[in-house]
Amino acid sequence: MNIKSDLMTGPGVSKSLERSIAILRALTAPQPAGFALTEIARATEIPHPTVHRLLKQLAQAGMVALKGEKRYVLGPLAFELGLAAADHHDIREKCVHSMNKLSRLTHDTCYLVIRSGADAVCVDRREGTFPIRVLTLDIGSRRPLGVGAAGLAILSGLPDEEAEAIIADMGDRLRSFNRLTQSDLRAQVKEARRSGFAVSGNWVTLGVTAVGVAISDASGRPFGALSVSAVNHRMPKERWPELAAMLKVEAQGIQARLIGSKPSSSKGALQNPASNRD
Repeated sequence: MNIKSDLMTGPGVSKSLERSIAILRALTAPQPAGFALTEIARATEIPHPTVHRLLKQLAQAGMVALKGEKRYVLGPLAFELGLAAADHHDIREKCVHSMNKLSRLTHDTCYLVIRSGADAVCVDRREGTFPIRVLTLDIGSRRPLGVGAAGLAILSGLPDEEAEAIIADMGDRLRSFNRLTQSDLRAQVKEARRSGFAVSGNWVTLGVTAVGVAISDASGRPFGALSVSAVNHRMPKERWPELAAMLKVEAQGIQARLIGSKPSSSKGALQNPASNRD
């Protein structure tokens, strides 16, 4: 049986598709050695036998490949699809100037993050020139939406009902981030909307603070974010508004390039991202 027949026939079509997508998302995490079946089952919360069956079908379709005897990675078809999709969805080209500028002006590490369902995925970064460099995110790494300044900026820019649904569904996913709770996250979203930018201090990595601002589409809906991250002593509260202002200028420039119009100087959707604890 190939993946096409499994996903297009039978009563479990939707569930099989959702689980297959969950497996593929798990495999996007940066891990050169690949993932064992048990690791994939743990990450996706899908039973081992089901994961094994779907991995076999995805491998037959070229979406998954074996690395060694029992380690799984994304397959050649996933690479081909990624190249094809990049022409339509890769915003990195539109962000190169802004990323370089932010890194040059701040001397700190800059990140470009996009939303993927209930997650935030790092798609690009620039290292600053300051001797102590903060590299808390690898390109391709994934976190729950709201964890970290960039993800918090995106979450805070969403409508109340949508943001609350995402937070309510996180459950145990937050516990590995310094015991971050859903109540903590709700408070951070509230503060984020009040201040107009996102600050994540010590929640994700002890001793590190980051400031983030969302990037929105033509309708004002956030789909990505820019952030600047540095060790705590380089991130006093007095510096946050300055960094946020720089991030907003670049985010507006990116939005303008994406929609083909001039940056707006008026207050808009970008003023809805967030601030956290220091």
